[in-house]
Amino acid sequence: MKRKTVFAFGRIRDSVKYRLKFAHFPYLAKALLRERAHTSEGLTILDVGCGPGNIAAFCGIPAGSKWFGVDLWENQLRQAADKGVYQNLFQVNLLDGLPFRDRSFDMVICNEVLMYLPNSQEVLGEFHRVLRPEGKVFVYNPISWFPEILAGLKNLVRKVHQEKDSIALDSQTGWKNSRRPCRINYYSFRSLIDEVSSARFQITEVTAFRLIRNRVRLLTRLENYRWYYRMTSYLARRFPFLACDIMVAGCKKEAAPAPARAIRQRAAA
Repeated sequence: MKRKTVFAFGRIRDSVKYRLKFAHFPYLAKALLRERAHTSEGLTILDVGCGPGNIAAFCGIPAGSKWFGVDLWENQLRQAADKGVYQNLFQVNLLDGLPFRDRSFDMVICNEVLMYLPNSQEVLGEFHRVLRPEGKVFVYNPISWFPEILAGLKNLVRKVHQEKDSIALDSQTGWKNSRRPCRINYYSFRSLIDEVSSARFQITEVTAFRLIRNRVRLLTRLENYRWYYRMTSYLARRFPFLACDIMVAGCKKEAAPAPARAIRQRAAA
């Protein structure tokens, strides 16, 4: 494992060390290949809140598959287009839903998006609508032990100071004059799983990759050491309820989904 903290795309991704911040990228890449192996045709993949297109660029294009991306800001879509991976990109305000027909996609990836949306439950319902039967959804989002307290503190801080280029989509308008959203939703381990399950998804897996969102330089440097990287990754996978963010994978089933409580118990076991 190299000492230098590097994040790379495409052909050199296997030759470098990943930061834990991006540890869910290889997970998604493997999930795509696994799903592709189960179908004779390519996958249609929707990247919701695609940003600059990092996930699609990392995962690549499984044989015969197509990536579609949606984001709110044009500058993000331009960067995503430069990656050369997406079949098409759309500027979409998720407050208005998704502009796609029912049963259009095999997979939906939602990477750190729900925390910005006042209508997160409705958006998850849109994921269910545009997925084909047995389609898969992957939701990656931060979690915390005391989400209500953090949400209250965030609201207080925002009343005192808010960066000029940001917008809170629950209470402010004029997003075209902003460059990024403010976080408005805070989830616990249970509440995130329950919200995905409430959109009629059968929860198939809950996993995690890191324990701390490294905003301290020292902790980022620790990731350069094999022992820390492996220990943190192991503990997060073994005890996802202790992690700082989790991946919730679900499947669109026509029948009623399995209770989320049972999935949580298996994940915590």
